[in-house]
Amino acid sequence: MEIRAAPRDWIGILRVAYPFLRNKEKIGDLVLFGSQGLSIYMKSPLRSKDLDLLSGQVGPSQVDRLSGELGVLQNVEVRTSTVQTRMFGPRRMTTYAIELRVDGKPFIVELFDRILDGQPPSVLQPYIERTKRWGLDIWAPDRDATMALRLSFRQPEGMSRLNATRLNSFVQENLASLRFNRVASILKNWGTEGLVEKNLVDLYRRNRLRITGDNKILPGIEEKLRQRLGSRVATFDADPPNG
Repeated sequence: MEIRAAPRDWIGILRVAYPFLRNKEKIGDLVLFGSQGLSIYMKSPLRSKDLDLLSGQVGPSQVDRLSGELGVLQNVEVRTSTVQTRMFGPRRMTTYAIELRVDGKPFIVELFDRILDGQPPSVLQPYIERTKRWGLDIWAPDRDATMALRLSFRQPEGMSRLNATRLNSFVQENLASLRFNRVASILKNWGTEGLVEKNLVDLYRRNRLRITGDNKILPGIEEKLRQRLGSRVATFDADPPNG
C-alpha cells in the first residue's frame, strides 16, 4: 500500500519549495500540477505521495539547492536525489526527484522538464492561471486543463480506480465552472483523444467506473464502451449542464 502524506504535510513542503524555486531561483515557468493541481480547486485537499512541479528551466543545481532548503525543516529528512531520463520516441523527459522523510514517512518532490510523454511545458501555457491557495501565489493549469491532464494518464498504467474517484470528486465540486467542450478542445490540441478513449474504456472494463461528463468530452464514448465490452453500459442519472 502506498503511503500518502496528509495535506498539512505536503502543504508545508510546498510552502517552502514553490517560493524558493520561483522567487530565489528565478524559475519563471514553474507550474504546480498532479494531485495538488486538483486540490487547488477542491474544498478538502487530497492526500498525496509526492509533490509534482513542472518547469523547462529546472536543472541539477536548482534541485541541489532545493534539497538543502528542505533539509533545514524540523520534520523533514532528505534521503536522496535522483535524475531519471525517459524517451518517448524522439522526445526526452527528465525527472528530478528528491526523496524525503516527513515525520518519518516517505514523500517525494518531483520536478519534470516535460509533460504528456515528452511534450514541452509550453503546451500548457494557454491554460495556465495564477491562483492564491494555502498562503501562496501559485501558477497552475485551470480547471478545464486540470481535467484534461487527469484524463490523459499514460498507458499501460492508464487511470486507476483511485485517480478516477478523485477526478469525479473534483468534477462534482466544480460543475458550475467546468466547460466540457473546452476540455474536449484541449485534448484535441494535445493529440491525446485516443489515449483518453482507451483510458475510459479500460477504466470501465476493470472497475465499472465512468468519469462524470465523459460523454460531453468524447460524444461517442458510450457506443465505444458497448462495442468494446459487449454489455449494457451504465449511464449517469444527471446530465452535467456545462459545455
